[in-house]
Amino acid sequence: MTRRTDAPPISDLELNRATLARQGLLERQRMSAAAMLTHLIGMQGQIHNAPYVGLWSRLVDFRAGELETLLKEKQAVRATMMRVTLHVATTEDFLAIRPLVDGIARRGLRANHVKPLKGADPDAVHLAGRKLVDKEALAPAEIGKRLADRWPEVKPIDLTMPVRFLEPLVHVPPAGLFGATGAPKLTTAKRWLGRSPAAPIDLDALMLRYLKAFGPASGNDFNTWSGLTGGGAILERLRPQLVTFTDSTGRALFDLPDAPRPGGEVEAPVRLLPDYDNVILGYADRRRILSPEAFADLWQGNGLKPAFTVDGFVRGSWKLTIGPATATVRFTPFEKLRRRDEAALQREAKALLAALAPGRTAEISFAE
Repeated sequence: MTRRTDAPPISDLELNRATLARQGLLERQRMSAAAMLTHLIGMQGQIHNAPYVGLWSRLVDFRAGELETLLKEKQAVRATMMRVTLHVATTEDFLAIRPLVDGIARRGLRANHVKPLKGADPDAVHLAGRKLVDKEALAPAEIGKRLADRWPEVKPIDLTMPVRFLEPLVHVPPAGLFGATGAPKLTTAKRWLGRSPAAPIDLDALMLRYLKAFGPASGNDFNTWSGLTGGGAILERLRPQLVTFTDSTGRALFDLPDAPRPGGEVEAPVRLLPDYDNVILGYADRRRILSPEAFADLWQGNGLKPAFTVDGFVRGSWKLTIGPATATVRFTPFEKLRRRDEAALQREAKALLAALAPGRTAEISFAE
C-alpha cells in the first residue's frame, strides 16, 4: 500500500503502546471480568486456563472464581466464535457474533470434513447430531458413537464435525473452569441459554468495537481477527468518523478519534500472555508486539506457546504447571534479558501463582 499523504505517521513504538493501552496490558484496569470480556469481544478459549491468565494480566485483583461464576450462571460461555475457534465471551456477544461465522464454518466443513463422511449428507448428520445434544450435553466421542448407529461406515470422530461446525454449541461447565480436564460436554445454545443466536451484530458496530480494543488497525487486521472479509470496505464507510495514521511500512491504519494513544516514551511493564492471546492473534501484521522471528519461536506446530513481554514486545515463552502442592513457571527467553527484567518477570510470576494457584509452593526458573 502506498503511503498516504493525509495521514500522520505513527511509529512502531507508538503503535505498540496504543495497542497495549487498549488491551489493558499497559496498566491493569479496575473493571469486572465481564466488562473486560465485553471490551475485548471475547478471549481465546482453546486452552482451559488461558482466559484466566489473560484476565489476570489485564485486571486489578482478578481471581479465577469471578470468571467461573460468569460461566456457571450463563452470563458467559465457552463456544465457537471468531475464525471458527473457541472463545470465552459474554453470552450477549456470543449470541450476536456467532451468526456472522456461519458461512465460514460451512466453508470450513466443506473444505476439510466432507470427504471423510463417505457420501453421508452433512446437513442430515448435523440435524441428527443436533437432536442428540438438544436433549442432553454430550462429549464429542459420545456424539460420534451414537451417530455411528445410523452411519456405521463413517468414523465416529468424523460424524461429529457437521454438528460441531454448523450448530451453535456451548461447552457446559465444568468445561471452561480453571484447571478443568477431560473432554468437554456440548449442548445447543438454545438448551443451555434458553435462546439461540438470531440477528447478527451490525458489521459497522463490530468494527468500531474492534478498533476500541485493537486499534489503530487496518481492514486486513480486522479480517484476520474475525475471519470475515470486507474489513477495508467497512473502514472506508466509517472513514468520516475515524482518524487515520500511516505506519512504518506505509499502511493506512484507522482509529477512533478519542481512543488512547500514549506516546512511545511511556514505559511498558512486563506481562504474561496466555496461549493464543488476542493481542497476538488479533492482527494480520503482528509486528506491533512481536517480530516474525519471535512468532516463529512461539509457533509449536499446532498452536502458539504462551508468551511474555518485556518493554511491550514479546521476548520469550513461558510455561505454567500447577500441581497439588507445587506451582511452577518456566521462562524461555528468545534473547538474553537484563537482570532487572528477569527480576520483574519473577515478581509477575509470583503474583500470578499467588492469585491462580494459592497455597502451593511457587517455583520460578529460566531456561539457559
